[in-house]
Amino acid sequence: MTPSAGDGLVLRIIPHGESDKLVTWYSAQSGRITAIAKGAQKSKKRFSNKLEHFSLLHMYYRPPRSQSGLHFLVDADLVQANLNLRQHYLKYLAASFITELTIRFTRELDPDPRIYTLLVWALTEINLSERFLKFPLFFHLQLLQLVGYMPNLSTCQSCDKALAATSTVCLPQQGAGAFLRCHECQPVQPARISREERTLSLQTMKMLLFAGRSDLATLRKLQPAQRCIQEGMDLLHLYSQHLLQTDLHTWRILRRYLPGQSRSSL
Repeated sequence: MTPSAGDGLVLRIIPHGESDKLVTWYSAQSGRITAIAKGAQKSKKRFSNKLEHFSLLHMYYRPPRSQSGLHFLVDADLVQANLNLRQHYLKYLAASFITELTIRFTRELDPDPRIYTLLVWALTEINLSERFLKFPLFFHLQLLQLVGYMPNLSTCQSCDKALAATSTVCLPQQGAGAFLRCHECQPVQPARISREERTLSLQTMKMLLFAGRSDLATLRKLQPAQRCIQEGMDLLHLYSQHLLQTDLHTWRILRRYLPGQSRSSL
């Protein structure tokens, strides 16, 4: 059987048995694929220095023998190593957060070339940039838009009025896209602001609205304040956690290393 071929960005690698590996990647042509790489743990020719997290590879693979089986990764050529993502710990965390989001919000063999372009762009920018913490935020925001879960950041969930000041985050009601609440609709004397009711500044709201409708070239030039990055990342994590009904494990580690955060903050 003739193998298929195409560029793919490696999202995850898991040892399988004594000599194999399970490799998950995302490609523009096929979407997310998990394939078994036979002998990859011991191979010194086909897969040496190629099968690494965050690498962009040209994959050669065969379809599974049965409908419920795994693809077979035959060979791979290195296109872009993204070496800094594996040598710099904070960059590694940022890249891992992006790949976890991709796995959570995509399905096997359901391609979207826009997601592939966004994924390659975000990891390339993190690999090359010194100020890179904005890119996980922008990736998260635009990924939500591409998969149809863009949050409503402009109106109050309760009264449906346009937001014009610092607001309170509240988880969306079933079927509702808005999850911010204006001051007039907040409880008169809340006992305390819970984890689900953090405040969001007007500056951050405006930045997120602008970033959500901007192209990648514009996002590369945008320099949001560190406070906006922190608030935005907290907000989108809370929203995605609600959508997925599960936690994003990489986020819990990444957040501890954001500037201004103490490791005891979690």
